[in-house]
Amino acid sequence: MSAAPSAEQGAWSSGLSTNDFAACLGAGLEPIAFVQGCTVVSWSFGGLAAAIQGNSLSGYRLSGYVEQFNCPHGYVSGDHKPYGMNYEQTWIEAAWATAFTGALARLVDEAKRLHAHGVIGIVERAQHRPESMAYEYTLSGTAVAVEGIAPPPTPFTTFLAGQKLNKLVEAGYAPVSIALAFVSVAVNASCVTEYQLRGGSWTWGNAPGGEIDQVSRAHDAARSTARENLRRQLDGDALHAADLSVVRGETAGGPHIDVTLRGNRVRRFKDFEPVPPPRPVLRLAKR
Repeated sequence: MSAAPSAEQGAWSSGLSTNDFAACLGAGLEPIAFVQGCTVVSWSFGGLAAAIQGNSLSGYRLSGYVEQFNCPHGYVSGDHKPYGMNYEQTWIEAAWATAFTGALARLVDEAKRLHAHGVIGIVERAQHRPESMAYEYTLSGTAVAVEGIAPPPTPFTTFLAGQKLNKLVEAGYAPVSIALAFVSVAVNASCVTEYQLRGGSWTWGNAPGGEIDQVSRAHDAARSTARENLRRQLDGDALHAADLSVVRGETAGGPHIDVTLRGNRVRRFKDFEPVPPPRPVLRLAKR
């Protein structure tokens, strides 16, 4: 049975741009419907205002990346920080993972009900609700079908569409699924880091210029952890068109670094096969 939409099935819809729509039609992908999946989760940057004792923070047991930065001054005063700490906020990462997997499952479920082969041109949207600690995460895209071919048990998903998707197939790779990893690392600033961030002075002269080591280490840990987490999702496949975004926020104890790494999980299914170049046409009729 053909999976392509027909007049009897009703009007189709698409979230593609005009250029992407035309390119996908040329590749044999017929749009069926604009589909989406949404999840709302509880989201809390809890703990930076609280004291860190040992490896626990506000009732959470720290896991993942944890690094301590000791004070180099010795005892100065009762309110002087004895150490600072970088730590991975795994409870926030777990909330994000719940939001992503839930939204993706609902997106794919909509596509399956439409007998789609895949969802292309996926767009990711995230929004924090200021009136609460709610976090709304949405994935949307265009479900497509290939005429005359039975749909697979699970539709593929990809951020790509249009010429970018066509070039991927031309290179011998097929889209499998979108892949995302999110890592959040908080910085509870040590005394030196706090002085450097605020541009203040310390006991013996001004705070040193140059690199702020604790914050740099937090950035490096967040980025490398995100790459490693995403690599585990690929299961031997390749990652195409990877994009890494970094958001830096501020809380009571210092900055927190949120890293999102996204891309397309792809799998080779044939050798490189370039599309034949267009043939020139010579008109024989008189103008």
